[in-house]
Amino acid sequence: MEQLHQFFQDKTVSTLLDVGTGTGSFISVLKETFSDTKFTGIDPDKTSLEEATKMHPDVQCMKMTGEKLDFPDSTFDAASISMAMHHLPDVQQTFNEMKRVVKPGGWIIVNELFSDNLNPAQEVHKSMHHFRSTVDRLKGVCHKETFTRAEILEQVEKAGLEICVAFNNEKDRVEPTPEEIAERKEKLTEMLGQIEDKPEYHDMKKQIPEIEKALKQHGFQMATRVVVIATVKKD
Repeated sequence: MEQLHQFFQDKTVSTLLDVGTGTGSFISVLKETFSDTKFTGIDPDKTSLEEATKMHPDVQCMKMTGEKLDFPDSTFDAASISMAMHHLPDVQQTFNEMKRVVKPGGWIIVNELFSDNLNPAQEVHKSMHHFRSTVDRLKGVCHKETFTRAEILEQVEKAGLEICVAFNNEKDRVEPTPEEIAERKEKLTEMLGQIEDKPEYHDMKKQIPEIEKALKQHGFQMATRVVVIATVKKD
């Protein structure tokens, strides 16, 4: 991620906390910029952390939620959160905790997909993501629909963070094969089966052929992400 590298090329980040690290995929991205940094990853899901540890044996992975970080004040030079804002029960509480554990003058990096100004292939991704988020909510799992770009920036500023730079990051569009389309359809059907006892089941079932049709017509592209680099203000 060239813009990230350019911003931090003359800055020292010895320690970095990745909140909602999942399987550690964003740490892989961060390592391209922070080559001499000690990483810590936290996530509430034990299975994901096990995968992250396999991918990054040099990273300390800990089971923890973003709303309650078990670290002293001013522990890290920077903190990051990637593709996780829409999973947070309390976005502001998580940002407040990240601010607390980052040293004054340190940085918080946010990488989050957004829901507006998308092309048709990206709208396919959004519809699949919203399908999954609806299923999760019906199961009692916190999984919100995606924010708009402006809403993401607003949440960062609302937390009292000073935005240094914000830029968009896009993945390439792909033309899925018939086998890949069938696989995605199967995954949606499996998700749907988890809420067979819910009244929303039949309406959601109608969405699957619509998503399949759009996938064939427009292809697939990850929704655009905004990367925000903000600083923790000094007292």
